[in-house]
Amino acid sequence: MTALLVSACASEAIDDAAVYSETTLLPVAAATGTPVKIGFISAEGGQVGQQLPDARAAAEAATQYVNNNLGGVAGRPIELIVCKEKEDPVSARDCANQLVAAGVSAVITPASGQGDAIVPVVTAAGIPYVTSVGPTASEMTTDKSFVLSGGIPATFSGAAKFAAKRGYRQVLMFVVDAGTVVTGVKILADPAFQGAGVGLTIVGIPVATPDTASRVSAALGQNPDAVYIVGDSTLCTSVLGAMGALDATADKLVTSTCVDQDVIEAAGPAVEGAYIFSTNDVTSNDPDTVTFRTVMAQYAPGTDIYGFAFSGYQPVLGLVRAMQSVPGDFTPDSVLHSLRAAKNVPIPLGSGLTFTCDGTQVFILPSVCGRGVIVSTVKNGKPSDAQVIE
Repeated sequence: MTALLVSACASEAIDDAAVYSETTLLPVAAATGTPVKIGFISAEGGQVGQQLPDARAAAEAATQYVNNNLGGVAGRPIELIVCKEKEDPVSARDCANQLVAAGVSAVITPASGQGDAIVPVVTAAGIPYVTSVGPTASEMTTDKSFVLSGGIPATFSGAAKFAAKRGYRQVLMFVVDAGTVVTGVKILADPAFQGAGVGLTIVGIPVATPDTASRVSAALGQNPDAVYIVGDSTLCTSVLGAMGALDATADKLVTSTCVDQDVIEAAGPAVEGAYIFSTNDVTSNDPDTVTFRTVMAQYAPGTDIYGFAFSGYQPVLGLVRAMQSVPGDFTPDSVLHSLRAAKNVPIPLGSGLTFTCDGTQVFILPSVCGRGVIVSTVKNGKPSDAQVIE
C-alpha cells in the first residue's frame, strides 16, 4: 500500500495525500432506504471550541464512509444532523432540544465541557447519548449515556501508571476552567495519582486565557517532575509557550489537543518530546488507523488528523459498530438496547482496545464502556510510537 492508494472516486481530490502517510483502498457498498437520523453536537464558535470543527469534519467523513463504503447500518444510510454550540450551557442545551425535536435515534458529541447541560435533555427524552471522551459527571454516570472508550478515567489512570513507572514524585496539572471540568478532573485524577504514589497539584486556567506565563512561572516554582496539560488548544499553546520561554525542564504530558496543527505551529519545539495520553492512535499502521487516514483523505482532505478529529470519527463509527445488532427498525429504544448489549466491540482507532457497555467497566462510573489508554510521543510535530497501557 502507498499514500496514494485510495478508491478511484477519490483520487482526484487528494493531491496532498502524502500528509496522511499510509492509506488503503476502500470497498464500495452504497446504503439505500430510509436514513437513520443521528444527532451530532459540535463545539464551534465559542471561546473553547477552536479545534472542534475538525471533529465535526471527521464525523461527517465517517458518515460518508459508512454510507458509501460500508453499506450503511443494516443497509440503511445515516443522516447526520449537526447542531453547533458555543461551549456555554445555553447554546448546548438549545442544541440538545433541537435534536430531540428532530427525532434522532441517538446523539453524539466529541469532547465538550457542556455534558451536564446536554445529557439530561437528551436522556430524559429516552435518546441514547454517545461520546468517546466524556469529561463531565453526567456523561460518565447517567443512564442512557455511553462513553465508548475509557475516556478521561482511563487517561488519568494510564498517565498515573506512566508517572509512577518513570519515578515522578510530583506532577503539576494545568486544566482549562470551563463548566464543571475542573471539578470532574479533580474527582478522577486525584485518586488515580494517589493510588500510583505520585503527588498531583491541579491548577485551573480560566477559559481563553491568552497569556499564562505568570501562572505557569509561579506553579513551576514547586519543581514538578512533569507538567500535564488538560484542555483546549489555546491552553496547550499558552502553557507550552510559557514553558519554552522559561526553559522549563519538567517532562510534558498532554492530551490530543496539544498536537493540533495550530498548537504545533505556535509552540514549535516546546511540544517536541511530549507524551500524549489519549484513547486513539492516528499514526500507526494498524488497519483501523490506516482506514481512518484513508477516509479522511477521501472525504475531508485538508483536515488536521493529528489533533481532535478522532473525537468525531470515533463515536460515529463506534456507534455504527454497536448498531449492527439492532433488531428491526432504528428507534431510540432499539439503539439503546444495542448499546447496552455491546460486548468487546473494537474501538475505532483503539489499537485493539474494545468497549463493553454493561455498566461494569469502571467502578462507580456505569456509563464508561472502555478501559486502557494509548500513550504516544511527539516527534517532528506528530504522535509516534503508540503503545497501549491497560
